[in-house]
Amino acid sequence: MEELLRFIADYEVGLYVIFGVVILINAKRWFDAWVILRNAKFGIEKEIAQKKIRSSVTVIFLLMLLGVSNFILVSVAAIRVPGISRVATPTIDLSSGQEQMNGDEVISQSTPDIPQQTQTAIALTGCVPDELEWIEPSAGSEVRGSVELKGTVNIPNLGFYKYEYRSQGAEPWTPISAGNKPVIEDLFGGRWNTEQLEPGIYILRLMVSDNQNNLLKPCEIDVRVLPQ
Repeated sequence: MEELLRFIADYEVGLYVIFGVVILINAKRWFDAWVILRNAKFGIEKEIAQKKIRSSVTVIFLLMLLGVSNFILVSVAAIRVPGISRVATPTIDLSSGQEQMNGDEVISQSTPDIPQQTQTAIALTGCVPDELEWIEPSAGSEVRGSVELKGTVNIPNLGFYKYEYRSQGAEPWTPISAGNKPVIEDLFGGRWNTEQLEPGIYILRLMVSDNQNNLLKPCEIDVRVLPQ
């Protein structure tokens, strides 16, 4: 028991950081699910959003409970176990900074940064080549009238997908259509009528859920609607 208390005390700050990060992640999931629930047009969307909200709240509650328990354990350990301090002493890892001394010169060895353009694009847009992407229209293209929608939805254990749009800076999304069959560089089965829209920048969003009701990061692109 003493060893456990010492471990908790030594890594107290680190545990709080981990709890905080996970709580923030789940708070973001809760907010996203709440937005989806508020704007949901389909019954399955509401059900998925409600499950996301419940799971996020449960995780947040449990982590807060763990944080309080951790604080109590460390407080008890600091009183009852000799040599335990509530403030962990930072450890300097001398091996992490590999430096070679050569006379008056210091040669620092570091690993050069490797460009990760593909990973960065996926993180920003949510679009994954050959799995979840828009083909037509493409990002940054100009459209008018009735627009043919073409792309790829090909993920393992596909549940359903939907595609929708909103003007840049606006909050509510307007659904276009939905489906539950894989599509590979083909038509989604619906067209986007822009004739009644104000010219400007619009965002097209492709949202996908697997058959376990897990929502993937949506694939979003910007397009410009031209005057008719």
